[in-house]
Amino acid sequence: MKYRSFYKTGLTVSEIGIGTNRFGHNVDQKEVNKILSACQDNGVNFLDTANVYADGRSEECIGKYLKNNRKDFVVATKVGWPNELDKGHGRLSAVNIHFHVENSLIKLKTDYIDILYLHKWDEITPIHETLKNINILINQGKVRYVAISNFNQWQTALTYNLAKTVFDIEVIALQSEFNMMKREAYLEAEELIKYVKMNFIPFFPLASGFLTGKYKKNVIPKGSRGEWADHMKVMFSDKYYKFIGDLGKITKRKKITLPELAISWLLYYENITSVICGVRSVEQLKMNIKSANILLDNDDLKQIDDAYSILIS
Repeated sequence: MKYRSFYKTGLTVSEIGIGTNRFGHNVDQKEVNKILSACQDNGVNFLDTANVYADGRSEECIGKYLKNNRKDFVVATKVGWPNELDKGHGRLSAVNIHFHVENSLIKLKTDYIDILYLHKWDEITPIHETLKNINILINQGKVRYVAISNFNQWQTALTYNLAKTVFDIEVIALQSEFNMMKREAYLEAEELIKYVKMNFIPFFPLASGFLTGKYKKNVIPKGSRGEWADHMKVMFSDKYYKFIGDLGKITKRKKITLPELAISWLLYYENITSVICGVRSVEQLKMNIKSANILLDNDDLKQIDDAYSILIS
């Protein structure tokens, strides 16, 4: 396993991170233990969870394993996604951040969180109030670093500037959806995050499963996300299937799978510290790990970009 460091920090993580939104949902504790044990065996140290994943059961599953293995992992969790417990207050208000961080520490069975993400912009709470409380948590040693998720360009710029100039806090990363098909969030923020040296953490590297190649024209696999996810409906069209076909020419030539191509493409970006890949089994984990060792050349990258240009035209 290869490792990358977050800019301006002493934090080093594996190039492959583990998305845990299915832990406690359709991945039970026994399977979670197998996955996290395999992570240790293969040098994967970056876990990504959130207070709302599986209604908090994701953190609980991780905590049961971490109890005796905490120092082997870098743990990121999140606050601020809409949930039933936040009624009556802004999602990133001081009272809600304090409540959820304390809950996360208990569920994760740890006394510190390596990275706390602000999961979504809060239209009610002034960002100054949010950052003031984050600063208290950092000074208490309960949070090591802060990052943001699903923030647009102006929200990212404002948060970074206030955190840095008022509280001397580095916002170390922006996390948003980014993959070979969906690039808008990264392209919007690219110049800003490069200028201030903020890392980028992509989620949905396989475009909710579309970049696995399992979706065929007029065929949606039973039990797949495509059966219920409204945001995927736009993908079930000729131009998206053509894009998959164009990528297939690269995978055939390089003798790799489509998911391996998708993950290795993201790791081409130097400011991407780790690719968050959701896993439900040790087999999926091992496939993702293999992807980190695949090298793409300039011709591969040009072919991917040419196919993308046709997709968005």
